[in-house]
Amino acid sequence: MTARWGARKVEGGLFDPILEVFLPPFPVFFHLPARDARYRNYYMDIRWQAERSIVISAAAGTLVMDPMPGSNPGADMDTSSTVATVSHAAALPGIAGWEEKVHVIRGPGEYEITGLGVRGIAVPLGDANDPRALNTVYALDAELITVCHLGALNGPLTAQAARLIGHVDVLITPAGGTDQAISADQAAAVTRTLEPRVVIPVHPSVPLDGSDFSAFDAFVSEIGLPKPEPVARVTVTRGNLGETQRLVLLRPQGDS
Repeated sequence: MTARWGARKVEGGLFDPILEVFLPPFPVFFHLPARDARYRNYYMDIRWQAERSIVISAAAGTLVMDPMPGSNPGADMDTSSTVATVSHAAALPGIAGWEEKVHVIRGPGEYEITGLGVRGIAVPLGDANDPRALNTVYALDAELITVCHLGALNGPLTAQAARLIGHVDVLITPAGGTDQAISADQAAAVTRTLEPRVVIPVHPSVPLDGSDFSAFDAFVSEIGLPKPEPVARVTVTRGNLGETQRLVLLRPQGDS
């Protein structure tokens, strides 16, 4: 199922000759006090599969960002309330087993699906062979929390893109390792621009067995935050975001 709510067709899109693009108004956010006990029952459970693939579970549904190639919706997923996003053309193989089972978002726009608010912001991919190629940065607005996934961002974030992304509570950023990823120092610069409370880096060189996290050392050094012990998942609520920025290292879980 491909998301189509309120869209119109525009020539010259991201993955196909025709791309359905939303034309949203500028979003307005109301950020509630983190210490207010009324909001502590709202939560997001975040885990990292591998590469750039992130799974976010919330009361309203599940969002899978850039699914792993060869993966399928897990048996524990309610596919009627699961959404998958694709950031760029090279990530398309990852949704081969998903399209007929879940809602799929392929590019820029504003979407409201099963209570999950998803915004896609287009930024140039920086592909010398295809100057029109785009990467979509996604922001998830749910459970009174905003999570931003930078996708395959491989260059500085423009001021316009940062303005469209807006407030970010949790930032998921590539931290080097491939041509389709920003370097550690660029990732740190984007983090300083967006000022999230929680920073989660991803890197293709981290093995699935979680035996070596040295690939993050350069990013940790650049960002200047203490390097924590890796965890299988992190649960984020309005109440535990904290007042200061913190780094979270996730252990890759594979297609589980």
